[in-house]
Amino acid sequence: MRGPAVLDVEGDPNGLWWDDEEQALYIADDNGNRILRWSDAEGYSVVAELPEASARGPGLGQLVRLENGSFVVTRFGHGTTGDVVFIRSSGEAEVLPGLDPQRRRIGLTVSDEGRLYSSWFVRLSSGERVGAVGALKLTGVESEVITGLSKPAGVLAVDDKLYVSDQGLDQILVATQANPQDYRVLAEVEGPDLIARGPQGSLLSGSVWGNLLRIDADGSTSVVESGFQQVRGVAYDPTHRRVFVADHDPDESDGVTHYLRIVPLED
Repeated sequence: MRGPAVLDVEGDPNGLWWDDEEQALYIADDNGNRILRWSDAEGYSVVAELPEASARGPGLGQLVRLENGSFVVTRFGHGTTGDVVFIRSSGEAEVLPGLDPQRRRIGLTVSDEGRLYSSWFVRLSSGERVGAVGALKLTGVESEVITGLSKPAGVLAVDDKLYVSDQGLDQILVATQANPQDYRVLAEVEGPDLIARGPQGSLLSGSVWGNLLRIDADGSTSVVESGFQQVRGVAYDPTHRRVFVADHDPDESDGVTHYLRIVPLED
């Protein structure tokens, strides 16, 4: 099914990861504090239940799949319990040790060489947000590679490049992995969230304003589709040329309607 389609889901999809070889979508379900799997043929199934999270909710962010079949996912933590969870291919899940729990974690990516990068911000007593991107090891070691950010929501490694969507600055940034601190502004985008690879070297991102966005390699931007509630995670299926969109309902006053949507996308 290429879409357009709306898939009901018992949960709140946030970070999405498309496995093209397996033809399956993996979903960080924030309501259930778990990882789900979806495919056209089999629908939904539970991959893993995650360790207990903050009473305010886990705040699941981006998830990535490693070459050995394991997963890694960020948890926001609301300034007190921010962490990263490692999920073995068997489904066993554990929190990486030693990470700063005050870091509000959202973005995560894995490079072609297997390097992990995470994004986070902290909120100062003044209310100001100070964000960064770090190189992350599964032993719990985290070293800053990009500083001076506000609210980095997404981070994505593509070839030798590192892309960051900063929701506080309304910008998409790009740098080389060899020299990440020497970054530049690729595009001005209002309220960008998590980012994913798109067709023809483009990036795809959602926005807090309900838009699915495409950012091309030259920095030009376009709205692929609008009218969503809030777009959190996105994932692109190049085989069927479709985008999966985590459509989040921010208003709980009249009932919650979170969806997983499928949007066809031409190259």
